[in-house]
Amino acid sequence: MRHFTPVLPDGRYLHWNDLRRRPPPQGVTPERWWFAQASARRTNRVFIPGFALVDHSPVWFCRLDEIDRATHELDRSDAAREMIQNIGDEQIRRQYRIDQLIEEAISSSLIEGAQLTTRAQAKAMIRAGTAPRSHGDHMVVNNYHAMQHILQRGNRPLTREDLLEIHSILGDGALDTPDGAGRLRQESENVRVEDAETGEVWFVPPPANELEYRLSRLLEFANNDDPKPFLHPLVRAIVLHFWLAYLHPFVDGNGRMARALFYWQMVRSGYDFAQYLSISGPIDRTRRSYYLAFAHTETDEGDLTYFLLNQLSVLRQARSDLAKHLADHGHRMNLLSSALANAEALNQRQQQVLMYVVRNPHQPVTVAGHQKSHEISYLTARKDLQELVTQNYLRRVRAGRTDRYLATDDLVQRLTGVPGGAAVIAGGRA
Repeated sequence: MRHFTPVLPDGRYLHWNDLRRRPPPQGVTPERWWFAQASARRTNRVFIPGFALVDHSPVWFCRLDEIDRATHELDRSDAAREMIQNIGDEQIRRQYRIDQLIEEAISSSLIEGAQLTTRAQAKAMIRAGTAPRSHGDHMVVNNYHAMQHILQRGNRPLTREDLLEIHSILGDGALDTPDGAGRLRQESENVRVEDAETGEVWFVPPPANELEYRLSRLLEFANNDDPKPFLHPLVRAIVLHFWLAYLHPFVDGNGRMARALFYWQMVRSGYDFAQYLSISGPIDRTRRSYYLAFAHTETDEGDLTYFLLNQLSVLRQARSDLAKHLADHGHRMNLLSSALANAEALNQRQQQVLMYVVRNPHQPVTVAGHQKSHEISYLTARKDLQELVTQNYLRRVRAGRTDRYLATDDLVQRLTGVPGGAAVIAGGRA
């Protein structure tokens, strides 16, 4: 009875496969030690309404202080306020939100095996709207469009048709099964999760003939605004992430769909800051822990606690990545402002032009626009921009009959001495 507790003294929540390798307390066998911990966990179970394993046993989690503490910390973190303070411009925030979606699309695709030349090339492809050429490119572009689609749904209930439509966007030309996009897997399709090297079967999802019923229960859970028992919105989003991945309703693309569903639930629950986070980045860096969290839940009688703890840790890391990036952004913007203020060869209008192109690396400046913004003559506006080209701060691009002016690739480094292009200052991740 002294060991009747769901966690170790240091707070860790271990699976039997890990616990049995540790020396047990004096006078207790590993089996009795596990029995005490497993019994304590079951006295604090919270069942997930409508969710059952393949053998129809219920899925649940253990209510822990660590889960309450992590959700409270994430609730208290006002990422939106920090973003406003550090960026302060709605257009820049919109650009950063787009950059996050690109980052999430790339990392989520890498988790599922996408082969890319470089992240920078993948980002440039999406921003320029160029056609994807490889299978990995298709995965990234489709993932980006699917994320956009699901986040634009707002508070509307999610339907089975919505899931199929999102999967058709995500899978168009990017699945190993050519006709697999936008439909549920069939009984004849042998879908399972295997070790790519050994062929060992890790997981066999529920039968295809149960998918319609199981998906209806998932959607009922997702759309229920007054669930009983009460589940914290962050917990609900993580549950949906696991639930869809567990059902594996499609022949391919299930992981990407599951993570997209997580974002939908977060935004629907009012966590707008989720649009500025990338959970797939931390997951990609710790894939083994991610997969083990799935395996531990599936092999320990539906105990979802392992996956909840893993994903709350991922959210904390994503939140930390965001805070660090915003701090770096603020520091570099201060350096840039100081450098421009001390650039005696530039007049105030030219300083403002350079600040604009750094903040908006994909929005060109035109002579007519510069003239209108500063209420100056056309000749003066043209002279301002031509001088910036001569000094190698801007580059001129001809578009039809209009000259467009963009930042040179080394503009920020030349002004501040800080390596990294204008996109880094403007909010893009390196």
